[in-house]
Amino acid sequence: MPPLEKKRSSTRQQASSTLAGERDKPRQSSKSYALWHLSRREWSASELRKKLIQRGYLENEADDAIAFVQANGYQSDERYAGMKARSTAHRAGNRKIQMALRQKGVDDVITQEQIDALVPEGERAINAIEKFRKLAGAGVTRELSNKIWRYLSYRGFSPDAIKQALRALVQTD
Repeated sequence: MPPLEKKRSSTRQQASSTLAGERDKPRQSSKSYALWHLSRREWSASELRKKLIQRGYLENEADDAIAFVQANGYQSDERYAGMKARSTAHRAGNRKIQMALRQKGVDDVITQEQIDALVPEGERAINAIEKFRKLAGAGVTRELSNKIWRYLSYRGFSPDAIKQALRALVQTD
């Protein structure tokens, strides 16, 4: 009779095999888990729902938790969108803010309301190109103009806002 082989497995292997299958139901309620996340930072309802489902809660439990935190004022997509829009407004145009909020699951109507509440995009574009003022000291060349255009368009500024910023840069020379 051959000797019995003892299988060796580390806790890492056991953990990875558990992750590959179904997760056990979490001990903590979905409402308290949602509140714990919201105590750390603002989350959109869509993001928070994904977090809850990834944690192992059922979809209806996640929906109940979202409804609870929204009803009690702990989570608001309007507040989240406003915070996100204001925090990125100094370095991003309307299109970039709109795309970032859409990726986070915020409704387009809410997004547009928050963008409308910001400083006009042209003024933000003028502030965003302050770093080019030294380079424009000798005049705005075609090369510098193209560089500024790429810089601002990458950051989601509209062509009208970019033109306004370039005109302002030329006028200050």
